[in-house]
Amino acid sequence: MDKKKLLVIARDVYLKTIKAPTFIIALLAPFIVAVIFFAIGAVLNNSTVKKIGVYTNDPAITQAIVKSSTTDVKLTAVTSVKAAQTKVKNDDLDNYLVVTVTKDTLKAVVYGKNVPGNDTIVALQQTLNGLKATLNASKFNLTPEQVKVLLTPATLTKKELSFSDDGKVTTTKDNSTAKYVVSLIACAFTYFLVMTYASIIAQEIASEKGLRIMEVILSSTNAKTHFYGKLLGVILAALTQLVGTGVLVGLAALVMKDSTQVHDLLASVNFTGLSMNFIVLVIAFILLGCLFYATLAALCGSLVNRSEDTSKAVMPVTYLLFIAYIIGIVIVPNDPANMVVLVSSYIPFFSMILMPIALANGVVSGGAALVSLVILFVSLVVLAILSARMYKVNVLVYNQRGILAALRQAVKMLRS
Repeated sequence: MDKKKLLVIARDVYLKTIKAPTFIIALLAPFIVAVIFFAIGAVLNNSTVKKIGVYTNDPAITQAIVKSSTTDVKLTAVTSVKAAQTKVKNDDLDNYLVVTVTKDTLKAVVYGKNVPGNDTIVALQQTLNGLKATLNASKFNLTPEQVKVLLTPATLTKKELSFSDDGKVTTTKDNSTAKYVVSLIACAFTYFLVMTYASIIAQEIASEKGLRIMEVILSSTNAKTHFYGKLLGVILAALTQLVGTGVLVGLAALVMKDSTQVHDLLASVNFTGLSMNFIVLVIAFILLGCLFYATLAALCGSLVNRSEDTSKAVMPVTYLLFIAYIIGIVIVPNDPANMVVLVSSYIPFFSMILMPIALANGVVSGGAALVSLVILFVSLVVLAILSARMYKVNVLVYNQRGILAALRQAVKMLRS
């Protein structure tokens, strides 16, 4: 294999890919979506303060409820149900709450043109629960300090244990949520990346074959060099996108460091505890998965006679990847220890998406992830060798009877 020609082919494919408008769109699309998401969130946060009127049969209780207003729910006393209805009709109030207090019970009904959302209902329920506890406390002659102690919830924190070779036990903050978030982002990113570059390499090969210039190309270099050069160019473009995404994430973090939404996200998820080993494994699965499917797509692309048939050729690749993606976002969140997930995490067609999620959920160990990564790598090497041999035959076979017929003919020619 001529290394110089290999690099020339790879450079040509790489430059053609990163200069294409689709590369820029693919690079910026996640951030455009993120900006839109945060913008919508900011608008909703500023415009969704619920105004709720409160009417009870006891003015003191009404004032106690009104004092429980939050930044999201503004409670206002109303003089009567009729007045509340008028304000709702004129859109001065979103809803109104009627609270009835008897000797042993506290009942409340919320009215409005539209039923409040779950967040509002939860806030109102907490307010009413606190009020009921206070009323019961006064009934049993409890002091305010005793009521405060009674209402103080139990605390439950999560800690992760790690064991060194000498038997030392280290306790750290729980970062399972951060791992899960990262693995889900990696799942979506891998799906998007593989779909993009599998399509690119299949289209690249199919277009050259459709123009009947493969004979000219293979007269100056051998099929193996041409095949591996194409793959190298595509994986370098994918790596560029991965690095570019990392740079843009860093810039976005600097720009949005003072954002309330970012602070809330960082406060709820412990990203600081993520281990470098986990990050490296996720990146390795992304790159190997992209190369694995690119190799498979290149093989499929070499089976068609025209570039217009590329979508049909890569359809099996699309289905396999889609199955992995659906398992990752549907089955894993509900049942991460499902046998389908565990087994599929070792299958090369699915492991690049499922294993990082399984590892993040703690259903497999780091050693198991390494085994899956090795299986994926070995499968990639075998697939690349086999595909390179079949590519030599496929690019010169023009079968008009379809992709399966072209594949059978290529296998027959390879055996002979």
